[in-house]
Amino acid sequence: MLIIDRFEKIVDLKKDKIALVDSEKQITFYELRDKAKILAKKINFILKKTNQPIMVEVDRKVETIISFLAVLYSGNFYVPVNNKDPQNRILEIKGKLGSEIGIFHKKNIFEGICDSIDFSFEGREKYEDINLENILKEIIDTDPAYILFTSGSTGSPKGVVISNRMVLDLIDWIIPALGIKSDYKVANQTPFYFDASVKELALLIGAGNTIYIMEKSLFMFPIKVVEYLNDNEINVILWSVSAINLLANSRVFDLVRPNYLKIITFAGEALSAQKLNYWQKFIAADYFNLYGPTETTVDCCYYKVNRTFKNEETIPIGRACENMNLMILDGDKLSDYGELVVRGTGVSYGYYNDLEKTDKVFVQNPLNKSYPEKVYRTGDIVRLNDFGEIEFLSRKDSQIKLHGFRIEMGEIERAIFSLGVKDVICIFDKDNEKIVAIYSGDEIPKNKFRKELKNLIPAYMIPEIFINLEDLPKTSNTKVDRKKLEKDYYNGKI
Repeated sequence: MLIIDRFEKIVDLKKDKIALVDSEKQITFYELRDKAKILAKKINFILKKTNQPIMVEVDRKVETIISFLAVLYSGNFYVPVNNKDPQNRILEIKGKLGSEIGIFHKKNIFEGICDSIDFSFEGREKYEDINLENILKEIIDTDPAYILFTSGSTGSPKGVVISNRMVLDLIDWIIPALGIKSDYKVANQTPFYFDASVKELALLIGAGNTIYIMEKSLFMFPIKVVEYLNDNEINVILWSVSAINLLANSRVFDLVRPNYLKIITFAGEALSAQKLNYWQKFIAADYFNLYGPTETTVDCCYYKVNRTFKNEETIPIGRACENMNLMILDGDKLSDYGELVVRGTGVSYGYYNDLEKTDKVFVQNPLNKSYPEKVYRTGDIVRLNDFGEIEFLSRKDSQIKLHGFRIEMGEIERAIFSLGVKDVICIFDKDNEKIVAIYSGDEIPKNKFRKELKNLIPAYMIPEIFINLEDLPKTSNTKVDRKKLEKDYYNGKI
């Protein structure tokens, strides 16, 4: 079965139901399928190939989703490209892909880079007779569905290859695990070039949920976000931690509250218990912490919040998703502290046209000496807590050794978060052997910081330098930009 086969079943059940809503228009499931198929025929008429990467211009409009589905109907796989990306990055992505074609609907970001298809149906009589069913007979569920590019450690983008089967597994576990009902309305916040948005597409295709695509500008005014949720009677939000933090930091729920939310998930980075507690104080809903790198088809584990957490406590990342297995390895041995390693059907094939980088992290399972079995080394350091739950601590590359002690920067950041700051990252000044905390929010005197932190973490983990900024820079996928802050610190800009 392909993603498109699953979508066909939902369209047959929900033909006249609204599928997608953006700031300008709405579209039914029948219209969504119809437009996707017409565009798919246009793709086949021009490209005359299958199983090829096709770049798609991404913005906050329904045309983006139509284009994704059209590429799948054409027997190819889509590659989301942010329409605000600089041309050099698009060129780099095109170079990695060897892609011959891109689809645009707003502005031709592929001009001068590759051939392009505009999102229009003029002259459709030329390709209306193309038989998509015959084309799709050649595609199997292990063929790629999409490639998502993430920034590599060297700055060079890496294209993560995800298959139809991997997405279908995501659909099969996420709907029952979260308790999704088909009449729930879902508000999309994450950009469609970010893997977290695949969860909303899974609900669209698997459960027939209506997806409301929120404009990014709404999040400049938290009260407007809440009004949007209420006006559209939104039941489900699958948001990034930065969006959850934004509303908590603004204390908007002191004034107005979402009245229809039933399911709230957060992902992308660690959420502090303090922010979660603020949400739970005002909104009675089911809360889920979702965790997973892009390389594990969005998420590989999840935790349903089932108890109260103190502000300084860590929210677990929980248990493995269906058809996935989690191992904590210290070197090549199982441990209750170490690197999280993932195996299962959701593990990506690797990086497109980059076997060298693929072979570094997609490796033979060190616990399996009997047959070939690839696992993914996440580079994330985790531990088992007293409840036997997995807790995320930090990235492997943010672990340091100071005065003989092994220190996780994530543990320090979590402690500082509990004191009420908006955002925080900690870096290690290697030249001076000092831990530096860079945070946003109200400035806190250094003496007060140190006094409060002594109650939360050992003295050797307390930063020596505290830097307060109005806001911390964010990456395109809304995480705090650690690399930029480190660079600015070492260059004396902060």
